[in-house]
Amino acid sequence: MDSAAREDRESAPLLLTFFVALPVPCPLQHGSVVSRLLEETLRGWEDIEVRATDGSFPLDENQRNRNFVSLKFWQLKETVDVADSLHGLLQVVHEVTGLGEAPEERVPLSQDTYRTVVEMVTAQNGDTLSDMDSALREAFARCFSVLYDVYSLSRLAKRDNITPHVGAEQAGVVFWFGRFAGEEYGNERGGTFWLSPPVHYPDEVMDEKEFEQLLTMLQRVWNGSPLELVMGRSLVASQYMDQQGDYANAVIHAALASEILLDSLLGLLLWEEQIEAPDFQAALIVFDESKNGGLASRIKREYGPRLGGNWNPAANGPVRRWSEDLAYMRGRVVHRGYRPSRAEAEKAIAASDKLLEFVKARLALRAERYPRTCLMILGEPGLRRIGGWKWARKFLESTEEHPLSWFSGYSTWRDTVDSMRSSI
Repeated sequence: MDSAAREDRESAPLLLTFFVALPVPCPLQHGSVVSRLLEETLRGWEDIEVRATDGSFPLDENQRNRNFVSLKFWQLKETVDVADSLHGLLQVVHEVTGLGEAPEERVPLSQDTYRTVVEMVTAQNGDTLSDMDSALREAFARCFSVLYDVYSLSRLAKRDNITPHVGAEQAGVVFWFGRFAGEEYGNERGGTFWLSPPVHYPDEVMDEKEFEQLLTMLQRVWNGSPLELVMGRSLVASQYMDQQGDYANAVIHAALASEILLDSLLGLLLWEEQIEAPDFQAALIVFDESKNGGLASRIKREYGPRLGGNWNPAANGPVRRWSEDLAYMRGRVVHRGYRPSRAEAEKAIAASDKLLEFVKARLALRAERYPRTCLMILGEPGLRRIGGWKWARKFLESTEEHPLSWFSGYSTWRDTVDSMRSSI
């Protein structure tokens, strides 16, 4: 290869592949691929052929030079010994009670599971490679950010007893390899990152329906949907309670779920009311807590006129249960350091769930007035199940707007309102 060709090659983006064994299984099927296009432009990529994976939307010309993260999931069967704590437990029981016999040696207790290894591919612009360590860290963080989304939302799709969080620091050793387009892997560009060990062993992967649900939820979250954020917080609350016995964090995350729900709901309603003529100042007044009070005041003032139903925290119903069993309890936990009981955590989570059902029911009844908000929060399946699909379908048939564009439209509108609030 002459010097000019070598210079051209080495100024082109470097393809980086990371291999990471997750500390806990991620239940996608063996060979599943999840990819995401990013906003970053790849320089020197013009002559490289880029093809979408099977089943993906075709790439237009504006997308061919954009960076990406592509994840492929490898599921490797293995057997683990889960008796590590049992040996010590039996020893202590015998020591304290004098009952039974202290085991002379540890008896293995095997469990079939699988190990998830993720092949993560991205590209790094050639002009960033002079500091290879920083370039590798940047590329790895980019990949793991997408992996975090996939893992987090796979818990919603699979509904399995999966550890609620996976962080890069938990992942053990990571192998990496770099190559330019058209090259094979080689030892001259490669190495390792050292991280930390696994902790949990599910034994099933998600089925096709669950995988499709995951892809749908990922698309919605990446476009700005709040509902999956609410559901995610609710699931974390239950896992803190059931898996870790952390009742305080269960209450806090249940409260976060409800607050995200209520704040996003009101924001979407205001955005849709103003979609023809945005009035940021009017929206700012609604959310200005210094003049009009916080969430409790907005609940009394803003939701009933728009959605109907009983939003009075003093009257029996879901809003009162939220106020007493969740909002008040969250205040005690956060501001006083109160340690709630399991029963109190269960009541808090139930209040959050009931509030979500109440909001869905009220919103479905306003599908004619707020079709965009209904479709963004409930979607077609929810509207068919709860009601309101007739009006939403009528609206979709009469407009050329694409539902995915609403998320970005709302995000832009809300960012403007929040920026105005922060500048006060």
